[in-house]
Amino acid sequence: MARAISVKVPTVAVIAQIENAISAIDKAIASYPADFEKYEKETEVYKKKVAKAIAEHLSKNTSKIGYDYGSDIRLNLGSGNLSLTIDTDKIIGFPVKPVSPKKPNESEWIGNKHLNRKEVLEQNLRILRMTTQEEINASTYSSLIDLL
Repeated sequence: MARAISVKVPTVAVIAQIENAISAIDKAIASYPADFEKYEKETEVYKKKVAKAIAEHLSKNTSKIGYDYGSDIRLNLGSGNLSLTIDTDKIIGFPVKPVSPKKPNESEWIGNKHLNRKEVLEQNLRILRMTTQEEINASTYSSLIDLL
């Protein structure tokens, strides 16, 4: 016969983890403008590298330009527009696009609710500071772990 086990987590440890998560969000909020500015600069450099890589690839592979779907370099003409489709996997050393920094305190879907992560952590922290229990159930902790 199987026995149920009860796992307890120290409340102080959970409070410390929540405080660390809140301070990490605060640091991310403070550094977001600089991170976004860095991303914009990296994007400008990326655009120049892409233009150079494409120009070199086109000049070296003019025989691969075609109108068919299977062409390595495909031209699409229509209603005064020219569209150029290139398989970037076939360009050796094609630059990697920089990743945009995530907005640190943006509302997001947590479970079935659209919430702000920092606000939820602060609410849980207030409740845990009010408790007189030295330990909380692991099931309670598991509901917080996704936010940490």
